[in-house]
Amino acid sequence: MNVATARRRRPLRKALQEVPSWIYVVLSAAIVLPPVAWILSTALKPDADTIKFPPEWIPNPFTVDAFAGIYTTTNVRFFVNSLIYAGGSIVLALTICIPAAYVATRYQGRRMEAVMTGILVFSMVPAIVVFIALYSMFVKTALINTYPLLIVVYTAIISGQTILFLRNFIENIPVEIEEAAAIDGCSRLQILWRIVIPLIRPGIAAIAIFIFVFVWNDYLVGTVLATTENMKTVQNGIVRYITTGFGNFWGLFSAFVIVAFIPVLAVFAAFQRWFIAGLTSGGVKG
Repeated sequence: MNVATARRRRPLRKALQEVPSWIYVVLSAAIVLPPVAWILSTALKPDADTIKFPPEWIPNPFTVDAFAGIYTTTNVRFFVNSLIYAGGSIVLALTICIPAAYVATRYQGRRMEAVMTGILVFSMVPAIVVFIALYSMFVKTALINTYPLLIVVYTAIISGQTILFLRNFIENIPVEIEEAAAIDGCSRLQILWRIVIPLIRPGIAAIAIFIFVFVWNDYLVGTVLATTENMKTVQNGIVRYITTGFGNFWGLFSAFVIVAFIPVLAVFAAFQRWFIAGLTSGGVKG
């Protein structure tokens, strides 16, 4: 009887332990979801209803005119530019930072620690403090308003954090795996490509998402170093609806914000499975 009672109480005890977590989830949703719902509601309303008072949560009637209105040549260019900047920055940053993080992890010493400390310090310096010098230099070299310029600048801003982040993942890889590969005749480059990179794929996916979100949400770099209309970013397009908008622009603004969020959501959906993958699952047995 006591055993049966204990078994019945076990699910109840587990449910009670999960109550704080559910309270946190509900409170977080109550704070985050209403603004999102309001933006979506505004994007689906006719223009006259977006400034109606008292406001209505449910659009009546529904309309997608705002979404159709944002697909102009200029707006599409904003999205294309941001995708190019983000994709190029991810490729360039990972190409540079993965080998750098590997070297920083496996070759220990006072000099290496000094280098890593320097990277940590410089990564804390706001990028805006060097923008005047960068702008002057790129104008004189005719590199202003070019894709390589923006990609290199974004990569330079994010490289320090990327190296430090990937270093933490590489440190968790047992050295014995690399030693065994070296005995079998693998070079350092082969060890990096065939062993280290596959084992740190969760870290690579996480930092790729971080770089994409950083570049996609950046406003400052795209404003200072992209001075022509054809090189502006998504964030410049969002701000334009407020700073240069006239009349009733809230429907277009809300539709633009929603469309700008879709690529970020797609990237998270594509890479989320790597977050639950085991870092060195099956790497060392015995």
